[in-house]
Amino acid sequence: MTTQNSSFQAGVAYADITPPVGISLVGFAGRGPSIGIHDELKAKAIIMTDGESNAALIACDLLGLSAEVVGDIRSEISGRVEIPPENITISCTHTHYGPDAYRDKSADDVMAYQANLKYKIAGAVSEAFAKMRPANIGVGWGKSYIGINRREKRPDGSIVLGQNPEGPIDRQVGVLRIDDFDGNPIAILANFAAHPVSQTGRMRTISADYPGKACEVVTQLTNCPCLFLQGACGNINSVIMENSHEPPRSLGTRLGCEIVRVWETIKTKPVSSLGVVSKTVSLPRITYGSEEKAEELVKSIEEQLENLRLAETPNKGSIYWAESRLKKAKEALSSWRTGEPLPKIPVELQALHLDDFAYATAPAEVFNQIGSEIKERSPFSDTFFLGYTNGSIGYIPVPEAYPEGGYEVTHASQVDPEAARIIIDGCLELLEKLK
Repeated sequence: MTTQNSSFQAGVAYADITPPVGISLVGFAGRGPSIGIHDELKAKAIIMTDGESNAALIACDLLGLSAEVVGDIRSEISGRVEIPPENITISCTHTHYGPDAYRDKSADDVMAYQANLKYKIAGAVSEAFAKMRPANIGVGWGKSYIGINRREKRPDGSIVLGQNPEGPIDRQVGVLRIDDFDGNPIAILANFAAHPVSQTGRMRTISADYPGKACEVVTQLTNCPCLFLQGACGNINSVIMENSHEPPRSLGTRLGCEIVRVWETIKTKPVSSLGVVSKTVSLPRITYGSEEKAEELVKSIEEQLENLRLAETPNKGSIYWAESRLKKAKEALSSWRTGEPLPKIPVELQALHLDDFAYATAPAEVFNQIGSEIKERSPFSDTFFLGYTNGSIGYIPVPEAYPEGGYEVTHASQVDPEAARIIIDGCLELLEKLK
């Protein structure tokens, strides 16, 4: 125990955000409604202050949230506690076994869940605010092997969602330990990057997947709440994917034990300052390189879509993706033909620091190399990168992925190759500003 006079304080609380059974699931198109609950979904909130600035970080067991929903949640929080909206970070673990919390408007249960979500989260923040007490922090790093690069190249050169053991991957596990002045744990923040898809697209029970199990293991072993902060996992999958509850149990246990191992070695120290900054950057919409390529793509997708609709048993998921791709391709083709540029996509980047620890965020499924570069070039000694934070705009691949193709590029990205550099430069600019 060390006697301190630091004014830094922290408090933590959580809310149960598990939806009712029967709600539609999101993360794999065309899967159907949930048929049970395997484990709870939670929104975990930590509130921090240095006596002058207040900040909140909320980690939600959800696939993602739109910027609009984030804005509504921030307003509700700011109406209850003294935290400016711009100092609130709302991050998602990206579990593929929960509800659509911002896009789906198809049913009353979905709408009721979405309407109630901001009150659940704001309530957790209010409770955490009331629990704040003087604290110290420390940071440690470990490694985990529960993820694998998923951009597998087939003999014909095509890229599929598979396993690429030689592909780029960041195996770092970042751990922020927050204790009170007596050494009692207040919270653990864990940062790692891998898609929570370990139960495959056939599983229809609600689950936080491996991040939920990892946090459960950490709490069991440390008696301390754990917030899982998903990293840049746009091209990283769980190393095991089986239609079973065993993969998240196994992977979560492995990751949770590594988090605890690192946590046990961390020495905490006082915090002298806290700061949060953010900015909005504009990302260029995908144009497919030329009018000819856009035209070819439109024709190709139209043919695919017609065949899918005429199939004896139409696949709803395949039809959804074909329609989504066709819409983007037609917009790009129209832009080439008319000379009217496509409207850019505004995204919020944010960064927070506690002395020489920091995190930077982006509202997207960011490729692993992007997060790695931000962490490596950060002016802070210890930096986390958070994807799926303060919004959700789809995939941001690295430029070299575009000629290769693959799902992340052809199906689920709406940005041109320059977007990766804009994200990197924007996050580093915010970190430099904090430093």
